Amino acid sequence: VKQVSSNVWVETETRGCNFGFVTTSDGIVMIDSPHKPTTAMWLKSQIEKRGLLRYIINTEPHGDHWTGNAFFDAPVIAHEGVRTRILNTDMTEHVARVGTFGPDEPALLENYKANTPVITFRDSMTMHVGDHTFEMIHMPGHTLYQAAVIVKEEGVVFTSDNIFHGVHSWLHEADPDLWLVALESLRGLNEDIFVPGHGGMCDKGYLDEQGSFINEWKDYVQDAVDRGMTREESVSTLTALIDRYPMDVEQAALAPMVMGINAGNLYDYLTAPWPPDSMGTVATRLPGDDP
Repeated sequence: VKQVSSNVWVETETRGCNFGFVTTSDGIVMIDSPHKPTTAMWLKSQIEKRGLLRYIINTEPHGDHWTGNAFFDAPVIAHEGVRTRILNTDMTEHVARVGTFGPDEPALLENYKANTPVITFRDSMTMHVGDHTFEMIHMPGHTLYQAAVIVKEEGVVFTSDNIFHGVHSWLHEADPDLWLVALESLRGLNEDIFVPGHGGMCDKGYLDEQGSFINEWKDYVQDAVDRGMTREESVSTLTALIDRYPMDVEQAALAPMVMGINAGNLYDYLTAPWPPDSMGTVATRLPGDDP
């Protein structure tokens, strides 16, 4: 775990999302949790060395951000849409998928019960813990329920998956136009130490590149639509961007699939009513809710 400011620690090199924690004068606040149970147990040991865990904040509804909640005894805070999505998750399927992540995962998943958010917000929420202020702001884009978490006293922002720094962006549930708005909201913050959802640490200097890639994907699929390609043709053939970035940790084999689900979602966005249903979910979402 890497210290990125006086009281903020993050991990960016394990499978799943980036996660971290903040040490305050009145306990610890964790932002997102590991996808792999073995990683969650390691993180638990790191936190216990430093104090009592008070709260967990989840920044989005995908399982790589909340699966590890279950291994911690602390209340969870998230956007109300995140709570709804977790409650609607097929946990048998989810646990089966996570159990394939390594030989030691299944034993830790016995009797798995999700630690679901019990405190929710819609637009924003401010929480004071000891000498630290945590501001949670709804910034839809990568999903409709993204939130950025600003740790004021540290100058740190957990951007969630609205930033994929130097790794492939997953647009399988994205509203690309709202995502671009979210990037401008991040640009307007005073804080400039960014913990992205995936990839290494960055700052506002990466926002233009992230935005350009979203626009490139959107234009790429729009061109296919304009040329009369069907959704199925787009999903199977729009692979030109596959080598633009590497995939995140332990996900190299997923690259072809990610190209397909990105293309499928953007095809729907450009041609069909949006969002596809009231929860903004899409039929092509990867089982198990990866990034």
